[in-house]
Amino acid sequence: MKKLFLVFAALTLLTSCLPKVALTPEYWSRPSKVGILINSGAPAKYKEGSQGLLDMAVTSGDKYQEGLNVIGERIKPKEELISLYSEILKSRGKEVVIIDEAFDPKTAPKFEGSKTEGKKYSRYDFSSFKNKYNVDELLITDVNYGFMISYYGMIETGKMAHVLLNTSLINLTDQSLVLSDMNMKNEALKKWKDNNYENSVQGVRKALDKAKEEEKNVHLK
Repeated sequence: MKKLFLVFAALTLLTSCLPKVALTPEYWSRPSKVGILINSGAPAKYKEGSQGLLDMAVTSGDKYQEGLNVIGERIKPKEELISLYSEILKSRGKEVVIIDEAFDPKTAPKFEGSKTEGKKYSRYDFSSFKNKYNVDELLITDVNYGFMISYYGMIETGKMAHVLLNTSLINLTDQSLVLSDMNMKNEALKKWKDNNYENSVQGVRKALDKAKEEEKNVHLK
């Protein structure tokens, strides 16, 4: 059977195909009001490795669901990231508005407006947020977290605690990207079931803490 190399969670629907855009120091010199939207669902199992279609079907069970439920009860990335981004932005003189609504890339309008040479643009048109929330920019982060399982065919070759943050800061006047980056952290897991999945919880905790540190000291510096 022909094998497919799979890396689930390396990209998400929200930010796939987006270019990398670094934040410039000039951004902090301009006053603005920033909406913060954290798009985070329940923790999940992700896969990487070489698998055929039959392999994928055989390894699609819910063996990890109990552990994911425990992780979801104890780790809340949405609340933590709202707090982190709010603190960073406010400390640099920005006004902040927390946007508590779901974003669905399947139904969201695509950006089809004019583009200026030299700028990168969001895949989606968030212009409605400008008037709805009275904000100048939108910081949107898509969050994946849980287990990353490595496979060779049907055989598990490793498991890791996994966190992936896809963050974009969008100028709502023209939908240009002020910042766009992916931040992925994995922590190797051993005895992942022991003590009511404590090692798994702590692995995700460590991965999230490292991702948050990178957001603070690299992407939003």
